[in-house]
Amino acid sequence: MTRMFFKGLFRKDPDDEDVQIMSRTGSPSDLAFGPSHLNLLLLYLGLFRFKRVEAAVMLAAVGIGDGGLAPPIGRWYGRHVYRMIMALPKTLEGTIVGVFLGTVAGSYLYLWMLGLDALPLRIILAYAAIAAIVEATSPASLDNLMVPVALHFSFPVVNEWLPE
Repeated sequence: MTRMFFKGLFRKDPDDEDVQIMSRTGSPSDLAFGPSHLNLLLLYLGLFRFKRVEAAVMLAAVGIGDGGLAPPIGRWYGRHVYRMIMALPKTLEGTIVGVFLGTVAGSYLYLWMLGLDALPLRIILAYAAIAAIVEATSPASLDNLMVPVALHFSFPVVNEWLPE
């Protein structure tokens, strides 16, 4: 994490291998935000939310949906580009298939891997919708931070509105 932060803020070499692999825009400053936010999320979940439903859903939304499936699906199959205020251009295909469906499938996968009871589909769909909307509207390079924060604060509300 320190290396990425250093490269993103101080070294600023656009030809660096890490910049080319991990940056969405080709800007070295992307390394200071995206991977750093993901590492902070993993640290938080490991220390304070270990083996809980909240951790499984957050990891699915950020790791599988936003970080894993959305970028390649949007790049290869994206035809409907949209841009929200202060956000990078995104594709509808990346948001729906990548973030939304990736969060649904990833949540069930992680719940099963952690040995936790599966949640009803309507609850997982609500979390996936929240993740997709927040990812679509978050300012540039802050989606890895905004999605888990929004999910964290939505857990009590979703559980109240959609009781198991």
